[in-house]
Amino acid sequence: MTEPNSRSAYEPDGERMRAEAAEIAFPRYPGTPGDPRARAILRRRFDDAGLEVGEEFFSYDIRHAFRAIRLTLTASAALVVAASVLSAWSPWGAFGVLLIGIALGGTLVLWAPGAEKLYARPGPTRTANVSGTRRARGTPRLTLIVLAHHDSKSQSLTYPFRIGFTLIALLSSFALLLLLVVGLALGRFPGGPVLAGVVGGLAAVAMLALSTMTSGNESPGGVDNAGSVAIVCELARSLPPAIDDDIELIFLSPGAEEDHMVGAMRWLDEHRANFRDRPVYAINFDAAGAPGLLVMLERYGFGKRFSPELSRGARAAARRLGLPLRGIWLPPGVGIDAIPFDHRGVPCLTFASGSPGPVIAAIHSAGDVADNLDPGNLARIARLAHELARDVCLRAPAE
Repeated sequence: MTEPNSRSAYEPDGERMRAEAAEIAFPRYPGTPGDPRARAILRRRFDDAGLEVGEEFFSYDIRHAFRAIRLTLTASAALVVAASVLSAWSPWGAFGVLLIGIALGGTLVLWAPGAEKLYARPGPTRTANVSGTRRARGTPRLTLIVLAHHDSKSQSLTYPFRIGFTLIALLSSFALLLLLVVGLALGRFPGGPVLAGVVGGLAAVAMLALSTMTSGNESPGGVDNAGSVAIVCELARSLPPAIDDDIELIFLSPGAEEDHMVGAMRWLDEHRANFRDRPVYAINFDAAGAPGLLVMLERYGFGKRFSPELSRGARAAARRLGLPLRGIWLPPGVGIDAIPFDHRGVPCLTFASGSPGPVIAAIHSAGDVADNLDPGNLARIARLAHELARDVCLRAPAE
């Protein structure tokens, strides 16, 4: 094996990956007929790669979470409106009410670890996590997990509207908070009750719009997330020969990511005790292969970082390969499987791609087809992840 500062000769086939993505680009919301069909394809691909194939079933009830989300958003909207009204004659009261509203809504948009309890019980939706494992020779000195969720969903609010309403709710709520702070300092509310009503009304309308959102099974999930699954399958073929045999490699495709990352939570809670005696790293893919910028998701929520160590490694790998790579922030309210990994202390970096335009706008809709994938970006992301995986494993301390 070569040293981490040298460049590998690996050249993945982007057209092959797009063809493999097209094979599973059909509606496959958890618990629907497309879900086991997609898992069967994954089992076959992992078996063809010579891996030890596993399929771990679980069930859950997402209805409790949806009810909690609707109630929380409605209550937060009411508190923001109440703060707007109170600002005219009781700024301190308005300030307190608004803080409660922001804190209540924050439990949702920040994916607080405690909120995972909403998904803990078994329920009517049954799906599975699919994995392919290359066991280590003897005791592993490191475990590397390469993952991408296999499920898809459509939403009554497509991706741009969902992100837009989330940002409007957040920005308007904090704008009202800032106005209240200025009003308390100056002894008068800037703009008077009209401005307070407009700002608070915007936040409340956005929250109420988000509370109406429902999930369905109309999206074939080409970009989200068939392209990423194809990258994982490509790496399942290419990484085992390139990585020393004292490294454990797990190629994982969680189910129910589109239902608030339940599959990743269940898999981690089932397996994390097995990893306590060695370093564990994870490389995740979500919406990878869309045309546009190559990105890594470095931060989420308000200032939380996924893995500075993997971010540095990805930048170094990208420089060696001559690939442009940008680190971005995952907006509040958007969930990816890296979040449960972070909650459990497992360093996890997510690769994605895309630029504002019709392809990204089609995510979570019937228009998210495999033809939207860019073979060049599929190949570039697979190559970058291969390089990063190789570096991580080379730097792991030997026994």
